[in-house]
Amino acid sequence: MIRRTFFATFAGLLAANAAFAQTPAPSMPPIPAAPIAIPAPKVFLTTTMGEIEITLDPVGAPKTSAHMLKMFQTNHFIGASFFRIEPGFIIQIGDLDAQFKGRYPPLSPVELETATNKHAKGAVALARGDALNSGHSSFYFDLADNPSLNADPKAPPNTTGYAVFGRVTAGWEVVEAMAKVERAPTGGPFPGKAPVVPIVVTAIRTDPPPPPKPKPAAKSAPKAKKKR
Repeated sequence: MIRRTFFATFAGLLAANAAFAQTPAPSMPPIPAAPIAIPAPKVFLTTTMGEIEITLDPVGAPKTSAHMLKMFQTNHFIGASFFRIEPGFIIQIGDLDAQFKGRYPPLSPVELETATNKHAKGAVALARGDALNSGHSSFYFDLADNPSLNADPKAPPNTTGYAVFGRVTAGWEVVEAMAKVERAPTGGPFPGKAPVVPIVVTAIRTDPPPPPKPKPAAKSAPKAKKKR
């Protein structure tokens, strides 16, 4: 009786195992791919008053940060002078040298991007003219929170704002020292706002560094003339 019960139980287990083996395992949902982190390029701006590190923002302002990285990598700003100092507001640099002579930038203007980033203390933004997409190479540092420079359709005349493309991540004491220098009563595009002693960019490094220049094509050897 015991033996017959054992075989009956064993047969029941086999049947249960067979039924379980025939049941397909539930499919697992696919694991979402991890978001690709976009590295934030850095710019090291050496001036006559010290070095400033700027970290660009390829997420919040992809077009503007890419444009400015190329601009920095062309060394366009070496020799450029800070021509506008307004304590509590901004410090601006761009296309003027120490004698306030213009230096035409090597790239075309970039499309305005103002949807994401805000003008907070330490932000770095691209200046522009009256036309929306006229931002070229002149840029400035926010010395304080400047909400008046943000895009705000309800706050004319500045309804479209200016593009913040990065922030100062080291050397802020250099920026603050610039804001305290003596300013000349005349000279420059903003009279009374240019420093008496010019503050000039002397060197620029970028991380990543600029791409290597393509090597010139090798010249083919001249064909030998056939002897007659």
